[in-house]
Amino acid sequence: MTEVRRSTDRGTSPENARAEAIALALMGVGTLEADALAEAASWDRPEGAFSGRAAICARAEAQRADLIRIEEVVTHGRAGTVSGRVTRGTETRLFCHVIRFTTASAHEIAQLVSFEHPVPRPSEPRPKGA
Repeated sequence: MTEVRRSTDRGTSPENARAEAIALALMGVGTLEADALAEAASWDRPEGAFSGRAAICARAEAQRADLIRIEEVVTHGRAGTVSGRVTRGTETRLFCHVIRFTTASAHEIAQLVSFEHPVPRPSEPRPKGA
């Protein structure tokens, strides 16, 4: 079972709640309903792109995490982002999901873009400028 910790300043708008639910489903918590996706929707991830409702839903269902910390949810018009940290086993990574809807009403997802980046351990040097 995945533990989810939500930021207290994430806002309470229905748009933010929906974006957060979509992002959690992309990480295996909850379900991403096929009818929430446009027929030609795509999901770009570091390991490659997935196109179409069935492929995106299957990939989302296969995701697993031990802990997800939602740190920020931002929505505006036809787009939203959800970012935070995800822990799988002993590795924690920063994540960001960018959600693009077909219209400003945000009923149907046109494109998903997901990024993950390793979090340096305290003993590892931080990159310059970080």
